[in-house]
Amino acid sequence: MSQKQNRLLRWGKFLLAASLTFSLLVSLLLVTRGLSARDAHHAPAAGSRVARSGTYFIDCPPDSNQGRRLVTPLPDSRYLYSETYGWFDSSHFATGHPAELIADVRLVAQNGGGIISIAQPLRDGLTGYTAHYLVSGDARSVDAVGVALGIYLDWSIRFEAWQGQAPRSLVGPFTPFSIEDLPTQYVGFVEATTELSLEALFACYMGEVVAAESPPHLRQADTLPDEIITLPRVIRLVNKGFEPLVLTEEGWQTVPWPVPLRLAPIPSSSHLWLFESEETWYLGEE
Repeated sequence: MSQKQNRLLRWGKFLLAASLTFSLLVSLLLVTRGLSARDAHHAPAAGSRVARSGTYFIDCPPDSNQGRRLVTPLPDSRYLYSETYGWFDSSHFATGHPAELIADVRLVAQNGGGIISIAQPLRDGLTGYTAHYLVSGDARSVDAVGVALGIYLDWSIRFEAWQGQAPRSLVGPFTPFSIEDLPTQYVGFVEATTELSLEALFACYMGEVVAAESPPHLRQADTLPDEIITLPRVIRLVNKGFEPLVLTEEGWQTVPWPVPLRLAPIPSSSHLWLFESEETWYLGEE
């Protein structure tokens, strides 16, 4: 074999090896991205006690009056809809990490009080919001859930209001206080206080939910007097409470949660906790 042929052979082997290496790297990258996307989309919300897959029967807690129920995975959709409780946003069940908050409050209470923080990123972590709260040394471990809920409700309202400020409001004008946001976060907190999975919580207390399109963002306001010729006014549909807002024959109405899901927050006026400060952070500054 000539020297030229040897060089061509070696060059061909090099190109083959490089091609195989590149193909392997591309395959690994695609698999990794696929797994990351899948895990991020289907990851259990904070407080979940079982995996989000599979169908099984469960003996519901006695206070649900449901007996034995079939638990099925929630629809693979960002938005969920219940005929009784309206819309939910599956991306909000873990907002603010309520299970971690409860654990933090319990730990601080056991150690004589201190500062706890709640943070939530936006835009894939490009920016985010953090609020700090002082938990009193008078708080006891038995108060942890009530104190944590009081803090979580306060933080959730502050977080929604923060999203409504410029420049964030320019990017998502319909985001702050959407009708599904606060009720979804409340359910996420309730889940964190139980041994039930989110699916079981729906099966035992709230019933079936189905995949849905984005909830409505606008509603028609009262029209102007008849003598004024104009189009009906349209205003933003918002919900600044933690109970569902549902469209009924009488219009948009607040619907109370089932009695067993009505947790009692300990208010700041108890002096067991106090809002301390808040901050906006950007990538690399948290």
